[in-house]
Amino acid sequence: MKKLLLGLGVLLVLVLGAFVYLDRTSNGIVGFYAWKLMPGNVQAEARVDINGISLYYETYGEGAPVLVLHGGSAFLETMHNQITALADDHFVVAPDSRAHGRTSDADGVPLSYAQMADDMIALMDHLQIDKADIVGWSDGGNIGIDVAIRYPTRVGKLVTYGSNFHTNGLVPDEEGEGINSSPDDPNWEVVRSFYQSVAPNPDHWPVFHGKLMTMWDSQPTFTIGDLGGISSPLLVMAGEFDSIKETHTREIAASVPNGTLVIVEGEDHYAPLMAPEKVTPHIVEFLR
Repeated sequence: MKKLLLGLGVLLVLVLGAFVYLDRTSNGIVGFYAWKLMPGNVQAEARVDINGISLYYETYGEGAPVLVLHGGSAFLETMHNQITALADDHFVVAPDSRAHGRTSDADGVPLSYAQMADDMIALMDHLQIDKADIVGWSDGGNIGIDVAIRYPTRVGKLVTYGSNFHTNGLVPDEEGEGINSSPDDPNWEVVRSFYQSVAPNPDHWPVFHGKLMTMWDSQPTFTIGDLGGISSPLLVMAGEFDSIKETHTREIAASVPNGTLVIVEGEDHYAPLMAPEKVTPHIVEFLR
């Protein structure tokens, strides 16, 4: 019996060690999947047919509604730090954006922030949500800005991290590649692998990549006047070494009537996932 218990103990340590290793190497996403298994944490894992696509989304928690929007080329799991923190006292809605993750694409239709903003309004209508706060990282923040500009009565508070209102806000790529990179570029390996493992059509990757590059090359094109028309309180965040110019980030905060600025010292564009302890508390406090 002692040998059996010892063996089980060793096995448990090995399993826990493997879990910790996988969680760290996945930036906490493995732990998020474990969190989702706990009773009551996930309200729904569902799809809705809107605007010519099948949009995948998940909901968590109870309380005031908040949309949590991931960045370009990513998927909802990359927002797990913000999802789990907000689910304590919010009804969190986290979708995979159009053509991203498990959400389908529309053949022949370009990607645009305006279209994805319309998708979010359609999702809110489906869930019978009149008004929601929005938390968006990178492209998710761009979508949030678009919603706040064109659908002002549907947005409570808005949080953006590493977002831009114009294409001139991007820090130039030192390697000269950036939006002109190939879908087979090794830098896309992690994103490409996940996309092909969950997308409705794994072979669609080159088309999706091309649409994304085209959108990033030409959008967004909001104006200072557009930003000045945002009535929602806006928390504008970015890393000290973000891929968005700090002057651009500061311009967003200064142009919105109720704008608040936070520059996260020592961090880059990926802090919501890689350094959540420096980002998420600001979001939670702002949305109280």
